[in-house]
Amino acid sequence: MHRIPGTAWYGVVFMLAFLLLTGCAGRVTPPVVLHEPVDVYLVDHGRHSSLVLPRGQGLVRYAYGEWGWYVMGRRGTLAGMSAMLWPTRGALGRRIFPDLAISPFPTWVAPEGVEEVFSLQAEAARVEQLQRELDRAFDAGSDQVHYHEGYDLEFVPYHRPYWLGHQSNLVTAQWLESLGFEVAGIPWLSNWHIETPTEDPEPVGTSLSRPR
Repeated sequence: MHRIPGTAWYGVVFMLAFLLLTGCAGRVTPPVVLHEPVDVYLVDHGRHSSLVLPRGQGLVRYAYGEWGWYVMGRRGTLAGMSAMLWPTRGALGRRIFPDLAISPFPTWVAPEGVEEVFSLQAEAARVEQLQRELDRAFDAGSDQVHYHEGYDLEFVPYHRPYWLGHQSNLVTAQWLESLGFEVAGIPWLSNWHIETPTEDPEPVGTSLSRPR
């Protein structure tokens, strides 16, 4: 049985306290000025989230999760605690649709279900840069590709482990930040809110699904 070092318990307690004090919503503020905007989608699946980006004439979906839980289907209290309380293997999911237009959002690209979809815009150069980084990480684990029919994603081991402080929605928030979005709060429960930039009276991002 795994044992959690004393220092790890302090980290867990600190993280839980921080979540309670700051709330569990991710407040996403889009960039104000875009020179070459492209459509991107933040997809809330209820517990986890994924990101859909344009790719050539098609689109690509990326997701991050815990290998045992998301990829191998290990469920239950013990598996959940293991994934949260100490570092376990992370998984990067990817699915490329080379001939599928990104707009309007095709809900069937996410067979695990869609709770809410946020239509956003980002700078094309930043989108391309994020894709290059994620594709390099995916290619690094390409000899261990595992296809999951329930998500319709191919998963490979990710170089950073999964745990409470580096879980699926927090990684999605990091991806959004790399696209030029500001993310405040902690979207640990995949609870997202799109904020209006103070310099622009019109919202840049809109929800395509029911409000939470």
